[in-house]
Amino acid sequence: MDSATILVLLLGAGVVALLVWFEVNSRRNNASDKQRLTPDQFGMKSLHKEGQIKVESETQKKKAA
Repeated sequence: MDSATILVLLLGAGVVALLVWFEVNSRRNNASDKQRLTPDQFGMKSLHKEGQIKVESETQKKKAA
């Protein structure tokens, strides 16, 4: 094998390893954030999101009318 091919393969493997590491850390952070929220906070967060969606849909209806 040519040395340039080996270098490209090593750099490619390094990039793939870095992307996998980012993904694992991202999923770990999401899981720890969900564990930190109490059930009440999680419920309030979803209620806030539902209320926001209702307000946005009502705003869109008013704009369309």
